[in-house]
Amino acid sequence: MASVDSWSVATGEDDGKPLIFRIRNEPPSFAREATFPHLLAVSWKYEAPNDQGLPGQDVVETMGQLEDLLVAAFEGARQAFLTVIVTGNGIREWQWYARDAEGTMKLVNEALDGHEPFPVQFSFQDDPEWEGYTQFLEISSS
Repeated sequence: MASVDSWSVATGEDDGKPLIFRIRNEPPSFAREATFPHLLAVSWKYEAPNDQGLPGQDVVETMGQLEDLLVAAFEGARQAFLTVIVTGNGIREWQWYARDAEGTMKLVNEALDGHEPFPVQFSFQDDPEWEGYTQFLEISSS
């Protein structure tokens, strides 16, 4: 099934280093605030091979593999959906809105089973009104 999602790219700065934001322009049609109240941050710290603080090509490719695995697992099951990816200053963070932590982490384990471990951390917080996502949507529209 072809994706009709559209994304915006914005840039910023953190400690003098560039930040790149990839922001989903609108949530998928199945997503409602009431059913996706949890913000999941997936963080990957990396050693930047340059002064700009951006990841090297080999790390970018592995990050892309992780993202593809999680998008297929989460959005395929309508368990969570990706809203924002922030890259820069030695870290990439994917932000998702999820139905619940337990079901989401079960899908993580299933999706990543058989793969080399990815150097990521998962953290959940309640954000039932999608305030985090709204802030990024304002960046993308300015």
